[in-house]
Amino acid sequence: MRSFNRTELRAMLLATGLLLLGGAARLGLGPGPADVGWSPARPERETPERGLRATRNRVEAGVAAEERAARPLAPNERLDPNAASAEELRRLPGIGPSKAAAIVAERKSGGPFRVPEDLSRVPGIGSTTVSRVSPYLSLNPLNGTYIRVPRALSKTEDSPVDVNRAQIKDLEQITGIGPALAARIVETRLLRGRFRGPEDLLLVPGIGPAILDRIRGQVRF
Repeated sequence: MRSFNRTELRAMLLATGLLLLGGAARLGLGPGPADVGWSPARPERETPERGLRATRNRVEAGVAAEERAARPLAPNERLDPNAASAEELRRLPGIGPSKAAAIVAERKSGGPFRVPEDLSRVPGIGSTTVSRVSPYLSLNPLNGTYIRVPRALSKTEDSPVDVNRAQIKDLEQITGIGPALAARIVETRLLRGRFRGPEDLLLVPGIGPAILDRIRGQVRF
């Protein structure tokens, strides 16, 4: 009887296996077309953020915003800090992106600016910046100039507000003090104790020399 070497045995086993698989397929025992079939996968729908068109639109919008911010003011042009966008506010002298964003945030939280000095409420804006931008501001849409409330006609002049006892709503009656600044006065009072004089109000974030000068006659201690 002829003996087979290892290579021949391996070939015979492989052939036998193929014959068995073929028979199983004919009998319906093997995997069917549905089991081995394939179809191309659907490509993921591209989100607008990742699309080339969306990216181009964002770039174009950014360029347009920078162009608006870089456009110099016309000789008689004035901006309303209560309505101007952050890009428009950057056209004012000394107002960069961070200060423009801070102005928008402050008018939302602290209420409108009634006079140019109210901009001192904005973190990072002091009396020097207020002086520089004042000629370019319009806070009265009727005639393009801002309104100054005479101190003699101020309601709080007749009955000064006690800043050591007043609540937020009472402090809002002071000209130039909005809800956010009134809340800071109360918070500072709770943290540091009672105010002993007008200069102590400088400890309140957002109150600078300009605001203190305006409200000095409207408060008592």
